[in-house]
Amino acid sequence: MAKKPEGMEVFPGDRLAVAEEFNDGAGAYQLDGEVRSSEIGVTAIDSRTRSVEVRKLTPEILVPKEGMEAVAEVGSVARRDARVDIFMLDGKHVHPTYSGVVHISDISSEYVKNIDMALRSGDVVKGRIVNVKNRLNQMSLAAPEHGVVYAYCGRCGTLLERREGNLTCPSCGRVERRKTARSYGREEMA
Repeated sequence: MAKKPEGMEVFPGDRLAVAEEFNDGAGAYQLDGEVRSSEIGVTAIDSRTRSVEVRKLTPEILVPKEGMEAVAEVGSVARRDARVDIFMLDGKHVHPTYSGVVHISDISSEYVKNIDMALRSGDVVKGRIVNVKNRLNQMSLAAPEHGVVYAYCGRCGTLLERREGNLTCPSCGRVERRKTARSYGREEMA
């Protein structure tokens, strides 16, 4: 390498080597016979392919896209929809959270008359992003693997347990209904 030895921090456009010496690898490109950096990162040499690459130092920005799986906390519940705060996309935590909405028609493949029977404020839900137009992240919980993954008792606030198909409070015995996911109570949040 001409200017930057292996393990050096580089910025976009920095000269890494001449094209006769090394090929351009990941995070690099060729311009006028020189290999240059296209990323902010650290240089590395792949002796097998005789290429120089730049390992990225900046984090990837996760933005909701249609088809992504999302985990969110339910905020307010209205007559026809629920507002949610999306904190995981495709299994990765995002900070700050994204705002989203779950429409009553996206809760189940069957008719839902009352949204309060399926979702409540404070529930943690898992679903799929179905629409991102106008910066409104719309989630669907209609699939069997989607729905509420953690719910809290409306009376005492204890985490509800699934017993015989119902959600039961272990502290006060209250039984509540939700549109639950198959993975209720077992979903990894770490």
